[in-house]
Amino acid sequence: MLIVQICKKCPINGHFYCIYYYSYNTEFKNKIKRRIYGHYEKKQKRGGTSYLSRKDNSFGGIELGRNYFLDDVLTSGSAIVSKTNSALHIKVNKAFTLAEVLITLGIIGIVAALTIPTLIAKYQEKQTVTRFKWIYSTLANAYTMAIAENGEPRAWKLDRPEDLAEILSKHMRIAEKCYYKEGCLPSDIEDVALTGEARYGHMGDYRTIVKSKFNNGISLMWVSAYNGCTYSYTDNDGNEIVQNDYCGAIYAFISMNKFNRLGLDHFLFEVTSKGIFPSRYDYNDNYIKRNCTKTWSSSSNTNGQTCGEWIRRWNNADYWYGEE
Repeated sequence: MLIVQICKKCPINGHFYCIYYYSYNTEFKNKIKRRIYGHYEKKQKRGGTSYLSRKDNSFGGIELGRNYFLDDVLTSGSAIVSKTNSALHIKVNKAFTLAEVLITLGIIGIVAALTIPTLIAKYQEKQTVTRFKWIYSTLANAYTMAIAENGEPRAWKLDRPEDLAEILSKHMRIAEKCYYKEGCLPSDIEDVALTGEARYGHMGDYRTIVKSKFNNGISLMWVSAYNGCTYSYTDNDGNEIVQNDYCGAIYAFISMNKFNRLGLDHFLFEVTSKGIFPSRYDYNDNYIKRNCTKTWSSSSNTNGQTCGEWIRRWNNADYWYGEE
């Protein structure tokens, strides 16, 4: 399609006026004539100049009540020329062809296919890190205020998980408490390792677990609490292992995905006499990295347990969102 703009200067008021013409084929001359004389009538002649006036409102872009000058304008093929070019301006614009449009769209599609997945992954990583930092900061602040109110954690009365929940929840804006009942987590949520292996099955419908929920959707599961911050267990060889600085454990669910991955959707925190920290906070870097990977499977399905400490140390979640 050709778009032609004709502008001429009015000898009476000195203004320039323009008329636009559109053509799709080689019969440009006839189309121009039909367009002009189909919408305008000769009004009068003055000094050899033709004045045309509007008859109706069907010719867009021309204002009513003004005269338009077409003196010595001729048409030739698909272009317009004038005997007096000093006062005539011609502008011809060609539209894009279908092939050009399709090629452009194809290039845009390829670029989008290459960049959009990366942008989505970066956004998801940022969300994971941000929500983890929020809940970690919230727990740490509550711990500090609880010490100011109740003294050192070794002196806290921690017979049951709800005891720990009540001591810390006083200093957090908990929206809902779900102690030994359904709620605070979707009923069909399943606990899986970072690599996808099943761990403890459905967690949302456990009626023997203490849970609470914030207004932003993050939920806490108060797993354990130990008086005197002393915890003992028997290892696989039958030996009794005693931990003298373990006051309890808390799971924080920052996402409600059905298959809830440890180290991505939920994180484990340890309550100690020194503070609240991500699980295995006192282990070396190699151990942290080895137990936070989406490609390695442990026999106990604990892969992902150290991912909270990964985020705390390196301020990213590259273990999941980074390149292999």
